[in-house]
Amino acid sequence: MPKTAPKVLEISTWQEGIVPLALVIGWAGITAILSFLFFQAMDVTRMRVRATHDVLISLKDFLSSALDAETGQRGYLITQNDSYLVPYKDGLEKAQLHIRRLEALGGGGSEPRSRLTELRNLWQEKSQELTLKINIAKEVDFETARAAVGNNRGKIVMDQIRDIVSGLEAKTMATRAEAIAEQDVLIRRLFTYTQLTTLAGLVALLYLLSQARGVAAQLRIEVANRHSADELSQERAEQALRMRVMNRELVHRTKNLISVVQAIVRNQEKGSPEIDRFVAGLSSRLTSLGSTLDILVRENWSEVRLEDLIAGQLRHYSEDIARRIAVAPGPPIKFTASEAQMLGLALHELGTNAAKYGALSDTRGRVDISWREENTDKGAVIALFWKEDGGPLVEAPARHGFGSRITKSLVARSVGGTAVIDYSPSGLTWTLTFARDRHTGPDGDEAPELAPPISE
Repeated sequence: MPKTAPKVLEISTWQEGIVPLALVIGWAGITAILSFLFFQAMDVTRMRVRATHDVLISLKDFLSSALDAETGQRGYLITQNDSYLVPYKDGLEKAQLHIRRLEALGGGGSEPRSRLTELRNLWQEKSQELTLKINIAKEVDFETARAAVGNNRGKIVMDQIRDIVSGLEAKTMATRAEAIAEQDVLIRRLFTYTQLTTLAGLVALLYLLSQARGVAAQLRIEVANRHSADELSQERAEQALRMRVMNRELVHRTKNLISVVQAIVRNQEKGSPEIDRFVAGLSSRLTSLGSTLDILVRENWSEVRLEDLIAGQLRHYSEDIARRIAVAPGPPIKFTASEAQMLGLALHELGTNAAKYGALSDTRGRVDISWREENTDKGAVIALFWKEDGGPLVEAPARHGFGSRITKSLVARSVGGTAVIDYSPSGLTWTLTFARDRHTGPDGDEAPELAPPISE
């Protein structure tokens, strides 16, 4: 066979690789643009909420200052004590400043602005009335000033000021409620959008993996057709080199893809507890998937040992937590790529829950991981145990989210077995059982069934 045949295969493989690479780049670009638009809209609603908050504070401060000025004037006229002139003057100055701030903030429309103009005019009349009576007391006498206070016009003006402030507060509260409701809608849409884009990214990743396996199959067929022993030996060496390069490139692009998703959901203004919790959950699960991919690449996408899978998922814990996790030796057991990915996510969920709420959250708690093989009438069965002890009192969760689906139905489906969680008060126990002869080999395993989008 001519020695130029491998080059033809490499050109075909390069051309086929453009399509999935273009899909990944397009997905990342669209995700970044739409995320920017989402958060820009959320910034607008946050600014509206902040503005209404400032208006409410300024209205409250204005009315308080106006009452201080009126009280200071009355106290001065009644007691003839100059100390009452201090709150009187301070109230006049601060009320004027709050009026200016309210006019700078605006009311969000023509009606609130017209009410602000009316409020300013009434306050000018009220402040002139207060100042006039102070001047009468100083220039004429206190009796004449007190007689002027008896004029009912000052009380009418103050009542009108209170009415306008109450109306503006009600209008501002309604605007604030609308802005908060709009922000809630944007947050829900952002969650849904992020779930869909994450699902699309995982589909693209699985497509890349299937393309890599197709190339590997073509290379094996090409090598099998070599007639010369020298050519066969040389081609096998070239095949191994190409596979190593392809694996390194594949894991590099996979981690870049995970980093893009993490950057989109992390590099933005914080402030909403729902977004912060969602970002933390999504980032940790992507990191778990990356740890499993590292092991798969190291093993050339062959079978993964259970011991390596457990160590890879728990190695990020601190020394204090790690020494309280005991892994008992068991019979040798290996998993295919698709099984390893789902089992790795399940172990990650159990470890995260234990560190946050379970045994690992208490310095006295510990986790024991073990597995054993049992012979039954239907053949050999493996039972994998995760047992927590010494932690806080355990209660069954009120709701079950994506983590519960991973540790129960999804991981059980991937290995063709059953998963059971026992929320015993003394400590959580998770048991996974599956048949020992369900192995199909790394080349025959199927892509894991995609779970529903992450929502917790």
